[in-house]
Parts: sequence; C-alpha cells; structure tokens
Amino acid sequence: MMELFKEIKEIIINLFAFDEKEVTQDAHLQVDLGVDSLGLLNLATAINEKHGLELLIDDLMELESIGELVSLVDSKINA
Repeated sequence: MMELFKEIKEIIINLFAFDEKEVTQDAHLQVDLGVDSLGLLNLATAINEKHGLELLIDDLMELESIGELVSLVDSKINA
C-alpha cells in the first residue's frame, strides 16, 4: 500500500501544489490541507481516471485522513 500512497500523494501534490512534506498519511484533506468540495471532486476524478474506479465526492468527504483515502482506494481496486 506504500506504492499506492505515493501515487495518491503525487496526484494531490500535482492538483493542489502542496509541499511534499504537507501530504502525509495522517493529514486531513479538508482540515489540515484546506481542500474544498471542488478540490475533492477533482481529486476523486483524478483517482478514478488513474485506477478505473468510481469514487464519489461523498466518499472523500467522510474520510479522516489521506491514509484512509489510500485504504479506500486499495479496497476498491482489490474488490
């Protein structure tokens, strides 16, 4: 799952121009990083396109951390 975290971290950095040190497994997308609902939609779209998934913005809004996002994506990839 570390490889998946690196992929998602790269997507987040590219979408939002965050510093690499800010994007940790414990960081909360909305609270810590300030990602708004449009940003979450863009993130869901980018992950969906890369992995052929159907993540919804509601899925991302309920997450507490990027680590939870990685687990969610991993579970959908391996479903």
